[in-house]
Amino acid sequence: MFGDSEPPEIVLLADDGAGRIAEFVQTLRRLPATPPWIVVGGLAVNVRVRRAHRATNDIDTVTPDQDGLVEILKSYDDTDPISAAKIQFHNPEVEVDIMASTEGRELPTDERERAFALARRFAMRSASTVTIGAVDARGCVIERADVEVAPRAALIILKTLSFPERIDGNYRAKIGSDVQDLYRLVEREDLDILATSVIECGPELTEFIADELCHYFSAGTSNLRYTHTRMRSFTRNVDSMAITEDALAVLGVLGEIIKGRAEN
Repeated sequence: MFGDSEPPEIVLLADDGAGRIAEFVQTLRRLPATPPWIVVGGLAVNVRVRRAHRATNDIDTVTPDQDGLVEILKSYDDTDPISAAKIQFHNPEVEVDIMASTEGRELPTDERERAFALARRFAMRSASTVTIGAVDARGCVIERADVEVAPRAALIILKTLSFPERIDGNYRAKIGSDVQDLYRLVEREDLDILATSVIECGPELTEFIADELCHYFSAGTSNLRYTHTRMRSFTRNVDSMAITEDALAVLGVLGEIIKGRAEN
């Protein structure tokens, strides 16, 4: 987390033919040191699974000072605001989304909005420094940056919250990538250790996340079948096509373990 004296973890990501990873890393290096911010979203998932398992279109960040960070980025010579909290960089062409950590604000009353607020706070306080390197086809590091990245547990929580919201809302195409990311964050991991990490977010959010995982991913249920179908429908890449319905059921198992831990 911020202020750690431990040397940062090093993650090398193979760049694609379009050079997007290098462009993301180059852009991250240009973001200011203050106000503090962390990386979440698809790029953070790539970092935590240590490979670019799918393409991602932008950089998602969380900060305790959304307005301040937006104003700084808007002041750059080669940026334009896309919306109130999204900035377009032009050298290279990269979108940066800036979300508020909600720290110090009153929590929303809506259950799902409240869960998102708690999740962003957890991501912010549990982030750690990672040296991200973009590697070209020759194996050379062509861009590198030291950034704060949300941990695996926080990303699991954020992805679990994201995709159900998209089912009947905006950005339905992102349902597939959210589920794909969620599975890759959990596959081949020790579920007991993951559950312990997730529970650190606090009892209220723990209960909500456990219920969501069990609801959408329990083996043999129609919800699991629908979730798997949606992933395949909206995310047509080689990586997602390799994820079977049975494989996705591991997320339901994680939900049951989290629920059991929370009740004890």
